[in-house]
Amino acid sequence: MKLTVHEQIEELRLQLQKIASDKDLTDPKVLSISEKLDLLINEFYIIKGTNKQARLLI
Repeated sequence: MKLTVHEQIEELRLQLQKIASDKDLTDPKVLSISEKLDLLINEFYIIKGTNKQARLLI
């Protein structure tokens, strides 16, 4: 089963929180997860904006 964008964001957020508690914020693994999380958040807002615009047209 594929996770929704919201579920993926939550999963990455938890991973980031766990990893960042043990490593420096500039650690490559922390940065990698943070970048993925940023992309998913952007995707979430694009989808949200698209859905909002679609509802306005109805």
